[in-house]
Amino acid sequence: MKKFLVVMLICMSSLILSACKRGPALYVLNWSEYMSDELIGQFEAEFGVKVILETADTNEIMYTKIKGRTTKFDIAIPSDYMVHKLFQENLLVPFDLALLPNYEASLFDDTLQGLREDYFEGNEGVSAPYFWGSLGIMYNTEKAGAKALVEANGWRVFFDGTLTAGYKVGMYNSSRDAIAAAELYLGYDLNTTSDTELTAVQNLLKAQNYNTWGTDNLKTMVSEGNLDIALVYSGDFFDILYATMEDNLDITYNMFVPDTNNIWFDAMVIPTTSQNPTLAHQFINFMLDPENAYLNATEIGYCPSLKSAYQAMLNDPDYTDIITEYPYYPGTITNGFLYRDLGPAIYQQFELILVNAKG
Repeated sequence: MKKFLVVMLICMSSLILSACKRGPALYVLNWSEYMSDELIGQFEAEFGVKVILETADTNEIMYTKIKGRTTKFDIAIPSDYMVHKLFQENLLVPFDLALLPNYEASLFDDTLQGLREDYFEGNEGVSAPYFWGSLGIMYNTEKAGAKALVEANGWRVFFDGTLTAGYKVGMYNSSRDAIAAAELYLGYDLNTTSDTELTAVQNLLKAQNYNTWGTDNLKTMVSEGNLDIALVYSGDFFDILYATMEDNLDITYNMFVPDTNNIWFDAMVIPTTSQNPTLAHQFINFMLDPENAYLNATEIGYCPSLKSAYQAMLNDPDYTDIITEYPYYPGTITNGFLYRDLGPAIYQQFELILVNAKG
């Protein structure tokens, strides 16, 4: 009996010491495949913490998770319009800039910074840009005629079945992005709230018969030849491109980025659910370190928001040729539009449009 108690005490002590060694936990809400595992490991080792990641497929799911407070997220990385929505509803903690020595507005891309300031009207101290990009049309270069079809027709390839007969087409399973593609094709404002225009969008989407409604899997399906054309984020393309090159496989796909497009940015924020706001600041500051931002961008594939990180990519022979051959970063778009926060009623309408479109 005494031996049993001694063993139990040793086990309990080991568990306690193990817990102490792990330190506090940092809860991060992010997109799938959207942060370097190496950087997470470095942060955990440097600060003696455990980073616990939870993912979401859409901004609306992120909002529900933060609003519901079921998990005490310390960090979230939503997109532009959702950052603004969270900000408007007082669900974000203002930054303590004394804890963010790496945060300085002038360090961010000039175009991105201008877009961001427009959102928060000078009170931008609640978000730190993470990645930014656009929408794109990814296509299978081994499918006869796909390149010419996409480049000649742009957004039309998603909405004119006579053009794509014999092609397998994938649409993004996100109400905001699927609706945006339809609006870009119809020539509507990406932030329209017109009932007439939104009804036209719904009818257009509902009339389609896409082979797949997907998210991160769309890029993989095109790269593997299981889809011929798909709506993707620009960073999705670079993510799969880097992976293909690293594995020394043939590149059997490309992307076309129409000049009239959505420009989006994702940003790091601290929700009011945070139980460790100081640690959250340390995490943001760590990710804003120029070397870390560069490493993150080259591993994940999305365009970094820090000018220094992007310049480092341009100066790196491994990436200079890629950026030259595939010039699909957001700064090349001259007619780009941001999503704006349109209010809960419109978002409910968007979700209903998506449900109806998918049948």
